[in-house]
Amino acid sequence: MSNDRPDRQYLSGKEKRPASYEQAASETTDNQSRPSCGCGRDHSMVSRREVLGATAAAVTASAFSLPAAAEEDDTFTIVHDLHSHSDIGEPGEPNIARYQALVQEQLADRDDVLFMGSGDELGSSLISFFTEGRHKVEFMNDMNLTGVGVGNHDFDYGIDTALEKFGDSEFPWITSNLKTPDGEQLPNTEEYIIEEVNGIRLGVFNVVLDGFHNITDYPDDHIQEDPVRRAEEMTTLLREDENCDVVVLASHVPHETHFEIAETVDGLDAIFGSHSHVTFDDADIHEGTVISEIGYAYFHLGVMTLDADGNLVDWERIDLVDEEGEPAAIEPDPEFKARLEEQRDAIDEQVSEPVGTTAVELSASGAVNYARESHMGNLITNAMLDFYEEADVAFQNAGGIRTNDTYGPGELTFEDILSINPFDNEIILFDVTGRDIRSALGERGLTDGEEEDSRISHLGNEAPFGAQQGQQVAGIQYEWRGHEEPEVLNVFVNGEPLDDEETYTVATTDFIKDIASGYEAFHQIPDEDIIAESGTRYGPAVGEYISERGTVEPELENRIIRVDETV
Repeated sequence: MSNDRPDRQYLSGKEKRPASYEQAASETTDNQSRPSCGCGRDHSMVSRREVLGATAAAVTASAFSLPAAAEEDDTFTIVHDLHSHSDIGEPGEPNIARYQALVQEQLADRDDVLFMGSGDELGSSLISFFTEGRHKVEFMNDMNLTGVGVGNHDFDYGIDTALEKFGDSEFPWITSNLKTPDGEQLPNTEEYIIEEVNGIRLGVFNVVLDGFHNITDYPDDHIQEDPVRRAEEMTTLLREDENCDVVVLASHVPHETHFEIAETVDGLDAIFGSHSHVTFDDADIHEGTVISEIGYAYFHLGVMTLDADGNLVDWERIDLVDEEGEPAAIEPDPEFKARLEEQRDAIDEQVSEPVGTTAVELSASGAVNYARESHMGNLITNAMLDFYEEADVAFQNAGGIRTNDTYGPGELTFEDILSINPFDNEIILFDVTGRDIRSALGERGLTDGEEEDSRISHLGNEAPFGAQQGQQVAGIQYEWRGHEEPEVLNVFVNGEPLDDEETYTVATTDFIKDIASGYEAFHQIPDEDIIAESGTRYGPAVGEYISERGTVEPELENRIIRVDETV
């Protein structure tokens, strides 16, 4: 198994700016025209900080000049930001024990520093497959956290589990745009928190990305409010009603949305965290808002110092790995180290045994599985198709294939399989029309590679050109075009042309049936029309499929064929 993380994207200088902002900035010579972010909002109003500096600096520069050093008692520091996907790491590798030592070193004997997170702490790792995030809360309770924004993976095991874990936490979980069906605050969470640091009144809120219902197990009847509009409302509330000197967003929206928020929200001083796996080499200041993104744990730690006016005084990224990805010389916290080793030993007893071997290399890379037919995708969907002998076709969303590592040729352990397929998604069976299948292939698959979409925000520099098909299939062959107007062309099921009026039987997960974006045709099927609910998660089903065969050798069978015209 490779330890490379190809989904991690490092950005410096102008690279941090989404293309639409950087291009517009290069063409703009005054404040009468701002870059378009595609949100449909009018961004022409001048923000409060633009009048304080030169227009060119406010609009065009990713680099910035720090203000003159403030008095020490006029500043505060935010250390951020976990984003661990509930993982705790491996002994001898980047892990929570080394991270804890570094965090506590930053917090030691200081009353002007806060440690905060921005979500994705309860799911979905190998250990959370067994604990549903309980283990991570136990660690975080001992990390002196001031507060943590919520993220999509915090709901991977359902809202009841999430709320239970929030209640077990000795620090506040913050969410400002997720509400109950009645529009009330989610139980065991705070809409915002306020901290007094060095005489500075700091307000912190959180928003999550659009499409939240479609990427995690968040109930349909629960409310998710627009993150940009909610950021405006929360900033106004914290400044005007709560008299905050500085307002900060603990963000769980994509990298690109940070620039839209900075464009739109007047009075927001800083944003830290992200839904995306983007790591900055330096902070960005856009329209007067500081933006700080540090990827995810346990590779880097962000340290951001602001003054009483919300200006950036200092910014540092502390690396826990060197340029080759090897752990830096950081002595792990001894208590966390002992707990880590104990938990890893307990899990290893359950998952270390081989389930079989693969004769070909299997890639769990998002850049591969979102882009084209893959050996890994074919293995997983073959297992689904085999699970129900009456199934005609199978679907797996590319985002359900995790780790970004490669496996084999060689031995596969149960740990490998559960790490690749960690979600609490059950294999189910139901009937659909050919028209529904065509809709799923088109609506799910053909995502414009240039538009922001939560499903593709983790691909980084390896994202393919044009559209992306975004799924893996079995029992199906289809052709698609990815440029200009992406479209599905010829579709075959078991070698026969797809008949829009014919009924076909689909094996897939309950996540795809009920939640995943792009499968809306499947969402309309009443629960009473489901043929079978297996009670089996798709990860163990893949493991059983491999175990029964001993050796697997999934072939590429032209299931997904891109047929762009040569220009």
